Amino acid sequence: MNQFLNRKNSKFNIELRILIPSLLISIIGVVTLLSTTIQSDGLFGDTTIVIKQVAFIIIGYILYFLISKANLSYTQYWQVMLPLYIVTIVSLILVLLIGPVINNVQRWLVIGGIQIQPSEFAKITVVFLTAYILSQKDKYNQWILLAISLLLILPIVFLVYREPDGSMSLLILVIWFFVAFTGLDNQIRNSIAMLIILLGTLGFLLSSVLSNPLWLILVVIGLIISIFAYYYRDQWKLLVVISFAISLLLGLISSVVWDVVLHDYQKDRIEVFLDPSKDTGNTGFNVNQARIAIGSGQIWGKGFGNGTQSKRNFLPEYRTDFIFASYAEEFGLVGALFLLGLYCVIILTSLNKTISLGNQPYFAMIMVGFTVKILLEVFINIGTNTGVIPATGIPLPLVSAGGSTTLVTLFSLGVIQSIIAHSIQVDETVDIVATYEN
Repeated sequence: MNQFLNRKNSKFNIELRILIPSLLISIIGVVTLLSTTIQSDGLFGDTTIVIKQVAFIIIGYILYFLISKANLSYTQYWQVMLPLYIVTIVSLILVLLIGPVINNVQRWLVIGGIQIQPSEFAKITVVFLTAYILSQKDKYNQWILLAISLLLILPIVFLVYREPDGSMSLLILVIWFFVAFTGLDNQIRNSIAMLIILLGTLGFLLSSVLSNPLWLILVVIGLIISIFAYYYRDQWKLLVVISFAISLLLGLISSVVWDVVLHDYQKDRIEVFLDPSKDTGNTGFNVNQARIAIGSGQIWGKGFGNGTQSKRNFLPEYRTDFIFASYAEEFGLVGALFLLGLYCVIILTSLNKTISLGNQPYFAMIMVGFTVKILLEVFINIGTNTGVIPATGIPLPLVSAGGSTTLVTLFSLGVIQSIIAHSIQVDETVDIVATYEN
C-alpha cells in the first residue's frame, strides 16, 4: 500500500494512450448520435439525446481527472468496501421494488428526472470488492477467499438477472472471474484447471441446447487434458481432480439451467445463433438488420447523415445496442477499423501496464478488472452487431447513448489512469512465465 501514490518518489503524469483514444471515441459517439437525428428533409430533429450525452461526457471527464488524482490506497480498507457493497445491494433491490418498467424490464431508478442504472455501477463494486478480498491471501487461504468473494458477488448477479438482464449478470460474473483469477497464485496451473472446467461445462451445455451428443466429445478432451496434467506435476493432482469433478457438476447444472432458468427469448437467441435454420423471422431480425447496415457501408461508408437503416427505422435500438451498425453504415470499413484501433490502444496499454505492476497485486487486479470490463463490452456489442455472438443488450463504451454506462466507463478509465500514473513500475522485461508461476 505504501508503494502507491508516493508523491515524493513518483511524478504524476497523464497517459495519453488512454486519454486521447477515449476522447476520440467519445467524439465518434456524439457524431453518430447527431447523425441519427437527421430527418428525411436533411434537417436535424430532436437533439435532446445528443445534448444529454454531451453533458454526461463532460461530467464523466471531470470524474476521470478527479479519480486519476485520487489515492486509491484507501479502497483497501473494509470500512470503504462494506458501505460500497451495501449501497450496491440496496440500489439493486430498489430497482426491483420501485424501478419503472420500460420495455418490459426494470433496470433503472429515476432520481431527479434522470435514469440511473445501478447494474452498471455494480461492475465497479465487483472489481474493487473482489480485488480487496483476494489481496488478503497473505493472511488467509486463497481458495477460501475465492469462495467468499463468489458468495458475495452472487447476490449482485441474482438481482441483476431478476431485472431481467441475463447478459449483464453474466458479464458481471465474468468480470469477477478475471479479477479473482488474476489474484490467485500459479496462473499456468489455474489456466489448465479453468480449461478443464470450461470444456466439461460447454460439452454438456451444447448437448442440451442442440440435442446432439456429439458435443460430449469436449468432455472427453477435458478428461484427456486432466490425465496429462495429473501426472505432469504432483502439486497439481488434487486441483486437477477437483477441476474435472467441478466440470461434470457444472455441466449437469447447465442442463438444468437451460431447461428451467433461462427465459424463452434467451433460449431463442442462443438457438438461432448456433443454428440459423431455427430462425422464425423474429429472433434474428435485429441482428440481420444490423449486418445489412454494416454491409451497406462498404469500404468508405455512405457519409454523415446518409444512413438509411436507422433513418427508415429498419435498424432497432440504433442509438444504444446497435449503434455500431449505425456508425459503420455511414463511415464504412475504414471508420469501423479506426474505432476498433482506438479501443485496442486503450486495452493494450492497460494490459501492458498491468504486467509491470510487479508486487502490487491489488492494483493489478483492479487494472485487469476494468480493462476486461471494457474489452468484453466492446467484443459483445460489436459481436452482436455482426452476428458473431448471440444478441445481447450490452452498450458500446463511450459510443452508445446512456448516462450510466458513460460515467462508469470514464470512471474505469480514471482508475486505470491513476494506477498507471502513481504506482511504482517494475522492469517490463520481467519473465512473464515466471510471474505466472509465482
